[in-house]
Amino acid sequence: MITINNLKAVLKNMNFSQNGNIFEKYFSSYNCFMKVDFNKRKLIYPEIIKGRDRNNSFDAPENFVVFECINRLLEKGYRPEDIELEKEWHLGHQVKSGRADICVSYQGKILFIIECKTAGKEFDKAYKNTLIDGGQLFSYWQQERATKWLVLYASDFQDKIIHEIKTIPCSDDKNIEQLAQKDTNIKLYKNSFTAEQKYLTWRETYSCTFYEDLIFDADTVAYKIGIRPLYKKDLKDFSPNDKIVNKFEEILRHNNVSDKENAFNRLIALFICKLADESTKNDNDIVEFQYKQGTDTYESLQDPFTTSSQRRYARVYA
Repeated sequence: MITINNLKAVLKNMNFSQNGNIFEKYFSSYNCFMKVDFNKRKLIYPEIIKGRDRNNSFDAPENFVVFECINRLLEKGYRPEDIELEKEWHLGHQVKSGRADICVSYQGKILFIIECKTAGKEFDKAYKNTLIDGGQLFSYWQQERATKWLVLYASDFQDKIIHEIKTIPCSDDKNIEQLAQKDTNIKLYKNSFTAEQKYLTWRETYSCTFYEDLIFDADTVAYKIGIRPLYKKDLKDFSPNDKIVNKFEEILRHNNVSDKENAFNRLIALFICKLADESTKNDNDIVEFQYKQGTDTYESLQDPFTTSSQRRYARVYA
């Protein structure tokens, strides 16, 4: 966790320069500074960033996460005038309770909303709450319906800064939109008008899918966010918390597959395809065994792994 005790080491890791008890970093692209004044116990943001005075104290460790995240945004190429901290939404004469930690806009519309948490327990709690009912992120989305991405963010310090990100796209998959034309039971974001409806769509249609770092990844460009294809280096081992068996059972039930022998054979064939694909790839190669959102169709997705490739991989592992 980033705390007052390791904050100076964190700032040095972020390439801040020290002048007594003041640390500062100059961003030449925007002609602005970020500073930390240890005498006044203040986090000082560029003046053009809206809401900068709402969480600029040392009182909460989460403020350090927000500060580190803003530094990362500016380094990535996001303009300070497009960033707002602790955004409020007015409903009549009332202010909605709860504030979004960071909002980033593009051409006057919210591009993504970031909820910052301290690493560990608080991040895990926010992650679980999002899975359960959408948490804070979906309520923020309800207030800014043009939002394209929801982001859960945490940063930690272990000799270097480590950040963790979970990302949710707020747009419908075009293939699923096509399926919904035939099956009106399929929920779509474009037909979801409340935070609860949006969450149910995410849960029932998109299986509560989180993507990893789509904002700060080395392959991404500021303001041009997309779901890039998986590389072999992105793959991670399953853990007990993934509940992979339960997920397979849910998929089989959803698709009315009741013949256990048939289901077993299909899954084994898919596992063989996946193993063969990974064994022939280097870390920086794109894996074939994946669904590439935005380019794949359900028809094109089936072809390589149910026909020639499946037979080829089956022969390799026979």
